[in-house]
Amino acid sequence: MLNKNTSSPLTFALKLLGLRSHSREELDRKLSRKGYSTESIRTVLDTLTREGVLDDRKFSMEFIRSRSSRKPSGKLKIQAELRKRGVADSIIAELLQEYESVELCHKAAEKKRGSIRGATVGEKQRKLAIFLHNRGFGWQEIQVVLKRFSLSDAGNGESCYESSP
Repeated sequence: MLNKNTSSPLTFALKLLGLRSHSREELDRKLSRKGYSTESIRTVLDTLTREGVLDDRKFSMEFIRSRSSRKPSGKLKIQAELRKRGVADSIIAELLQEYESVELCHKAAEKKRGSIRGATVGEKQRKLAIFLHNRGFGWQEIQVVLKRFSLSDAGNGESCYESSP
């Protein structure tokens, strides 16, 4: 049971939202863990939603934008992370329609390829493909990027995936 020195659910929710955006379900879980009643949580979430402070669509857009610039990931990983945060599939599908995953796959591969070590070009390609797959990129996107690197490296007279001097 909460004591009288404990903050209200609204105050706690606003504090959390001041630190970073949250989805409705994330905020619900955190308020529940703090010990607030289901009824008070529902009231706070409804109020914050009505006031436009809590919006799963805006949260998702911000999450995707942040992830794209900080740690490029594929649609599969973004979708899984948003679902984990309780965002509705309809919102996720809508926002991921315009997600430029091939370019982000290329960006992630570009960052990683200098650090990949291997004995053969094939081994380096395999390691890069596994890295990109683990980042949630689809095999079609990965193949496009691997082909792009192979062509650009071959055109420069360099062997595939080796850093230039």
